[in-house]
Formats: sequence, C-alpha cells, structure tokens
Amino acid sequence: MVDALETIFLLDLPSCIVPKETEEGEAAEADNQLYDYLTKGKGRNRKVATIGVQTIPTLRKTRSTEPVKYEFRDNSTFASNWEMYDTYNVIDVDELADKGDGYVELIIKEVEVIEDDAHKLNDEIHPSEVRKSKEERELEKLMNNQNYFNAALVIERLLANNCYNSEQKKFKGLLDEDESLDATPKYHYKLDLLWTFCNEDTRNRCVTGISFNTYTEDILAVGYGKYYFVDRKSTGVVMIWNIKNPKQPERQYYFRYSVTSLAFAKKNPNYLAVGFYNGDVKVVDVSKRDLELVGEDCSSSFEPAWDVLWLEQDKEEYFLVCFGDGRVCKYHFTEDVVLERVQIMRTDKVEGKLKGLKALRMFEGNQVSSSRHSSALCLSLHSANPSIYFIGTNEGVIHRCTPHYCTQHIDMFKAHEGSIHTIKFSPFVNKVFATCGDDFQECLWVEGIDEPLIVSRYCTEPVLDFEWSPSHSTIAVSLRGMDIFLWDLQRKIYSPQSQTKSPTNSRNTLCRFTSCGRCLLVGDVDGNIHIFAVSGLPMPAFFQENLFFQSVKNILLTNTELVKKVEKLGSLSFGQKRSR
Repeated sequence: MVDALETIFLLDLPSCIVPKETEEGEAAEADNQLYDYLTKGKGRNRKVATIGVQTIPTLRKTRSTEPVKYEFRDNSTFASNWEMYDTYNVIDVDELADKGDGYVELIIKEVEVIEDDAHKLNDEIHPSEVRKSKEERELEKLMNNQNYFNAALVIERLLANNCYNSEQKKFKGLLDEDESLDATPKYHYKLDLLWTFCNEDTRNRCVTGISFNTYTEDILAVGYGKYYFVDRKSTGVVMIWNIKNPKQPERQYYFRYSVTSLAFAKKNPNYLAVGFYNGDVKVVDVSKRDLELVGEDCSSSFEPAWDVLWLEQDKEEYFLVCFGDGRVCKYHFTEDVVLERVQIMRTDKVEGKLKGLKALRMFEGNQVSSSRHSSALCLSLHSANPSIYFIGTNEGVIHRCTPHYCTQHIDMFKAHEGSIHTIKFSPFVNKVFATCGDDFQECLWVEGIDEPLIVSRYCTEPVLDFEWSPSHSTIAVSLRGMDIFLWDLQRKIYSPQSQTKSPTNSRNTLCRFTSCGRCLLVGDVDGNIHIFAVSGLPMPAFFQENLFFQSVKNILLTNTELVKKVEKLGSLSFGQKRSR
C-alpha cells in the first residue's frame, strides 16, 4: 500500500467574500455599516483621544536627549613598500639622535652622496646647515610646522580675551546696555572706543579698503596703501583681522604696489579680490597662511583700480572693477591663475546740460582735454535689482548701467560738483540712496526724482565716506576730516546729533557699520581701524519705511513741489504699498 503524499501549499489566498443570507454575511454587513458610520456618518465627530488604533506604537525621545545620528563611510588607503621603508628609516634616525651628533646631523639633513667614486656632497646644502646643533634643528623644524602656528593663534586669542573680554561682548551684542528701555531715556548718540586694530606694519599706511567676511563678521580684511599722491614709494599690505585677537592680524600679505580696494566674495568667503594702484587685480585665498593667488590680471591698465564689486549670474560668481581711466571690467575665473577680463563699460566725459544737481558749468575756454573719459571712482549695486549698478566719477556724474548692455549706460545725472566717493543705498527703503563727494556735500536721492531730496553742507571739509545704519532707517554716519558725524533725519538735519574726534587726531577715510548696527568701524590715513560702540540711540521703529517717509516730509515741509513729487511716487521701496 502506497502512502499518501503530503500536500505542500505554496500560496494560499483565503476568500474575503461570504454568502449574503448567512450568519457570516450578516456580520460582514454590520461591520461595513459601522465603518461607514465612523468614517462618513455622524460617528466621525466622536472623541478619539482614548480610542486605540491599529498602528505600531513608536517610542520617541525628547529633543534634549535625542542623540546625533552618526554617519559612516568606507575609506581605503594604500601604503607601498617604499613608504613603509621610509617610515621605519625616520624612526631609526630619531632613535639614533640621542647617541651622536656629528653623523646623525648628516642623516637628518639628508646630505646625499652622489656616487662613491665622485666623493662629493650635495651643493645645495650650505656647510653651516650641517654644523647646526640639535636645539637649532628642532627650533627650525618647529617654525616650519603649521600646527605650531595654529596653536599659537589660539593662545593669542585666549590671551587677548583676558584684556578685551567686555569689549568683545559689546561687539557681539552680549552686553545689552540699551538706555531706551529706561523710564527717562536720554538719546545722546554716543560713540565709545572699544579697541584699535594697528601694529608696526600699519603705521603711516592709509586705510584704503575694509570688507567684512560674508560668512562671519568676526573676520574683516583691511587694505593699506597711500593717501597722498606724493607717496610714490608706498607699498601695499592686506591684513586679515579677527575680533578675537585685537592686537595682531591673523594673515598678512605684502605687495609691491599700494592697495586701493578689496572685497570678499559672497559664494566663496575665502576669496578676496584686491585692486592695486598700478591697475593690477588679484584674488587671494585667505585660508592659506602664505600668499596664494587664485586669479591674477597684471596687464589691464596703468590706472588705479578704485573699487571692486562682486556679482552672481546663473550660479556663477564674478566681480566688477572700475579703473581711473573710466573702464569697468568684468572678471571671470579660469582653470589657470590668469583671470578672464571683459570690458563692459567706459565712462565718457559729459557735455551739455544734465539733470540732477543744479551746478555752475566750468568755463574751459579753448582748452582741449587730454582724455575723453572720466575716472570711475566707485561702484554700487542696486539694492532691489541686482542687474543694475551705479558708477560715480570724478566729474560728479552718476552713470546708471547694467551688465547686460555693454558700453552703454541706461541713465546719468549730475550728483556733485566734484569727485564722488561713495554711493550707498538705504537698507530699509530701496529707492533711496545717498552720495558724498569733494564738494563738501552729502546728497539724498530717490529714484524717479531728478533733484536731490536733501543736501547737507555742514562744514567746508570733503566728505570721504557715508554709511547707513542697519538698525535705524533715519540714522547715518559721515566722515569729514578728523570728525565722525552721526546724523538722525528724524531729529534734525541742519546739525549732527553727535560729533566725535578721531582718537589719534588723524584724517578719517572709511567707515563701516556691523550688521546689527551696534558697532562702527572707522579707518584713517595713519593705518588705524577704530572700533566704536554706538550707544544712546532710540528704540528702532516697527515700521521703518513709514518713519523715514514721514521724516523726509517734515524736512521738506517748505518745499511743497518736492513733497508732491515724493507723494506721487507712493512707496519709497519697490514692490511695496504706498507709504504713510
């Protein structure tokens, strides 16, 4: 008798259908009705806080106790026989260093014998190198070690923190001394000196450029050059300062010619574009202790590179440079160190009557100018439209240009009777920008109006720089000679709120606010960078644009025609509603 074989089921799909007129069918209909009542009917409004669910419970931890997820990756390396031989050979030499001096010195210095029959030592090594003692060799080896410099840098920061602890906290905003929260606040608009960036190498070198790093404001680059034209033998220096070490710079790069401008890149914060007095343009990698050029152009012009402006287009970063002969060039990076240069604009001398500031025209007689182009002194990017930039010239004319239309300007107007030093857009109202120049004036302009809203001529000193406060829409700073003027359009315009003399009694050249508006940096002709804490300011307004609009209307109260032009614009910012 043959045994029955066991049946093996590979797949079993039980039926989900039951006959309707049976007990199983009635139970299935009852479940379907209950499901419709709980999901579609009135039963969906029931309380479900205490009802169980058919999901797997997940145990979660609080954010404070949740550990960081570790990431793993595979890596491999290869060590050849030669590398292992050299490694053990170095170990043997170190062990023999304690036994003898004469023979081991030759081994450590790698004095090569060319051949036994030649009996000659390597000519590249001086005999004095062989006679050095063990301590001298160790000290020289230590001075060439990058880890030693990094450790010394940290020690310098710790020592500086002992002396400048409270000042550094004020710079970072950790010590809040806001007097506007007092019961009886007093707005005295005061500048308190925290410290000064200077050393022996910056003495008698004019500060020609200041640029905050785009990644962190703790790092700033300062360019040093010459202020007077007669300083023909002046050389250039670029120093990278850190607020953690106010006494010594963390990077120093020396150049043959004076530095006239510099700016950090936005996409690559370790790239620093530098312009020189002889027309050279270089891009330095500040992450390296020694000078390492990422790009260089030494054949563009013999005129100074007065300003540098970084732009971005199609995820590619490039920068513009304006020169003393009126040229504006665009620079791109290439695979080599040489930068690719394209001239996109050249500022011509203006003839005829221009809109803008009403100024007397100079009589030139029968004189013929030696150049048909005016010097391009400063660049400024439009705050609302990154495809538009402004150029200030030595004739006091502003050219409105775009990189998309080469060799042609969109618009131009007369802003000053002398050279223009700065064009700065307001951080709160992007239609408003300020200019300053050698005609002793600061002018406030609005796009859409051909005449200046406000013209300030406080004293007979040229205005070398102007800066808006990033925390208050009506507060600004200007530099005239040795004085630092702090203005507030909300209070008055005929005189500044405070006037501070330079701590070193030197002529000031540049000023920059920090992003929070609590500190102000001022550079002078003697190579000093003074760090001031701004105190005694009113509390920032909630509607900054409305405050600025109302302050301007109060200043222009007697000029009804200009007030109508401002009101006709509606808002002082692009893409916003009418200001009140």
